[in-house]
Amino acid sequence: MNFDGTDAACGFSLPRLELHSGADGWTSVCYLENGTSAQQPLRTLTTTPAKRAAAAAALITLGPRYAAELLALLHPATRRPMT
Repeated sequence: MNFDGTDAACGFSLPRLELHSGADGWTSVCYLENGTSAQQPLRTLTTTPAKRAAAAAALITLGPRYAAELLALLHPATRRPMT
């Protein structure tokens, strides 16, 4: 996720949040505007909880400037069933 609104699949910009899977589970990587990064090993093996844990870790790392985007990841809108 690029926080400048660009498509992360098409290009890299800072700050950025990535979720990596590996043999030991998931790792959240938050790339900061100054070019440094913060990695957070996550203790979950499934994707949805890993995404939420990554957003929570990034909220602490990035602070309030990107809170709206990160809170949207933590609490996605509930979809109503179609009638």
